Amino acid sequence: MSKSPKYSPDSHANICLLLEGTYPYVRGGVSSWVKQLIEGMPDLTFSIVFLGGAQDEYDKPSYEIPANVVHIENHFLIGSDKEPMTKKKFWQRKTDKTDLFERNRQLHDTLANSDCEIGVEAVEDFTSLLTDSDAISRTDLLHSDEAWEAIREKYIDAPPGLDFNHFFWTVRSMHSPLFTLANIVANAPPADMYHSVSTGYAGYLGAMLKSKTDAPYIISEHGIYTKEREIDLAHVDWIPEDLDPFRVGLDDNMGYLRQTWIKFFKSLGRMSYSSADHIYTLFNGNRLRQIQDGAPEERLTIIPNGVAVDKLKLVRRADDAEVPPVIALIGRIVPIKDIKTFIRGMRIIVAKVPEAQGWLVGPEDEDTAYVEECRALINSFGLQESVKFLGFQKLDEIFPQIGLTVLTSVSEGQPLTTLEGFAAGIPSVTTDVGSCSELIYGSSEQDKSIGSAGAVVPIANPGRFAEEVIPLITDTNKWRSARDAAITRVEKYYDENQMLERYRKIYIDNLNRAQAPEALKKAEGF
Repeated sequence: MSKSPKYSPDSHANICLLLEGTYPYVRGGVSSWVKQLIEGMPDLTFSIVFLGGAQDEYDKPSYEIPANVVHIENHFLIGSDKEPMTKKKFWQRKTDKTDLFERNRQLHDTLANSDCEIGVEAVEDFTSLLTDSDAISRTDLLHSDEAWEAIREKYIDAPPGLDFNHFFWTVRSMHSPLFTLANIVANAPPADMYHSVSTGYAGYLGAMLKSKTDAPYIISEHGIYTKEREIDLAHVDWIPEDLDPFRVGLDDNMGYLRQTWIKFFKSLGRMSYSSADHIYTLFNGNRLRQIQDGAPEERLTIIPNGVAVDKLKLVRRADDAEVPPVIALIGRIVPIKDIKTFIRGMRIIVAKVPEAQGWLVGPEDEDTAYVEECRALINSFGLQESVKFLGFQKLDEIFPQIGLTVLTSVSEGQPLTTLEGFAAGIPSVTTDVGSCSELIYGSSEQDKSIGSAGAVVPIANPGRFAEEVIPLITDTNKWRSARDAAITRVEKYYDENQMLERYRKIYIDNLNRAQAPEALKKAEGF
């Protein structure tokens, strides 16, 4: 094990984590992974820059903050375009930044060309436009003639008939958070290196920090940010469809304003990738998508997730123990998890196995409207006694009570809850998303020889879901075979000690590289 670098006892951290909508305010998934990372390296110090949506969406942290987190700051992106009005008319503000806006236009044209490689120079240029002493400011965006003309020029390129009012507010809403990022960069917490756990706004913040500090910068991407935003944007109701009827480009069912948002997030992703010293991903499917989205292939490395096998194996049931017909979906109650398919599948399962129970184990506060829709669906099927919301639960307490973990998600990376279930000796049924097929059936030939740890089914197919669940909760021999494969696979390939040791080496190598110039200066008497 490499020796850890020394660090100052103040708010200077070895690693500054850039986190968007995750730890420490949201439970599960990526947040659990961040918690693992921090608590697994108590000899290294971390600071956290948290980016959230609207401030009222976040209350107190969902996790106890470890002692090696020396600094946390929170920034909220929704509502970042609000600014008190002055007595001047809205667009009667002249600036002397015509040249800056021209540079900005040229850079946007470069980004608009998806075939054009985005170099570090372009990221540095964008960063300087936002952070230099004479930079374009939020006030310039909101009130200057140059910004007005820039938006008008882009509107001319939009499909005829698109409502200008909605186009105008779309452009302002997506760009205003960039000025929040610029303010973070100007007052960034001191750190030896930066680590973003996504692309998006957090990834671009890392690119800006890299540009300004030249400190090492890495990205770990679990789910593909641009893909998940594309799924989200297909369902949001704040983009007006009646004034957005055009169907071109990305998807026949997606309007122009939705495409504009997606292209914006793809641009942030390309700039994030181009700036990162290295990019870490969970499995080859993610790696291929990242290359498609502009990640340099030579800077990509696969590091699978890992779980606390030694801890979770303590809750495994005995070989001769009865398997409860309890099916647990452990995760956030949000549309991307497609809880409704789980409920529809439970209707079929309960009709054939009346004693079966479906448990929804996870936080319900992220999308309360969706939770109520799910409750209404349960009531309409008469499943109130069979499908239950349990809220957040401790896994070592819930695993001994269940026979099967399931996922009906429409998008996943490499789900920790499936691996944690494996470590506890519980097989799984999942949709065919992310790396789920590799987890259930194996990846390499050696891995595949271990056998099936459950089953994989198509997305949004409650019939197939029920068809695979029923044998696993009614046939003890089939269940035990899947259980044995799950345990063998997680112990061989997905132990958290392996994952933590690989990230420790990454951190130490980058920290030593970051500190080398200072050591050289001291040695030479500067």
